[in-house]
Amino acid sequence: MGIFSNLFSKQQEHAAASRPEVTCPVAGTVVKLESVSDPVFASKTMGDGIAIEPSEGVLVAPVTGTVQALFPTGHAVAVQGDNGISVLLHIGIDTVDMKGDGFTAHISQGDRVSAGQKLVTFDLNKIAEAGHPATTMVLIAESTCDGTLHTCDEGAVALGDAVIWFA
Repeated sequence: MGIFSNLFSKQQEHAAASRPEVTCPVAGTVVKLESVSDPVFASKTMGDGIAIEPSEGVLVAPVTGTVQALFPTGHAVAVQGDNGISVLLHIGIDTVDMKGDGFTAHISQGDRVSAGQKLVTFDLNKIAEAGHPATTMVLIAESTCDGTLHTCDEGAVALGDAVIWFA
């Protein structure tokens, strides 16, 4: 029986390692997308995914790929992953109104990025002072992946944790 359980364990490890996934781009607490105060995000009009209440002001690449879009204000970034997943990252709700104040982009549109690479830093205090929630959306804009989209449970997440995957 030991040989079969080892084989099964190796198969599970391979399946987990090869499943297309999105890693956590900002440390904090995951909340259901449906619970955010912006109806466009809550209704999943912009894509399915999760929302994170950030505990620090650093946004990193959730996949290895190419920066498809970087809003001039620095509050939103889209990354086309080499794994077939296009991810839209949106820092805060109505933060476009801040006109870039408190946001610093560390990448440019068209750049190649590696998962975990710093994309944007943002000032949580400035966002709060402007009267906006810092809730950060992690949305699947499009995907060529087979399988069903799965999201992690609500609760604490750290940079690099798998938060969205296809299986």
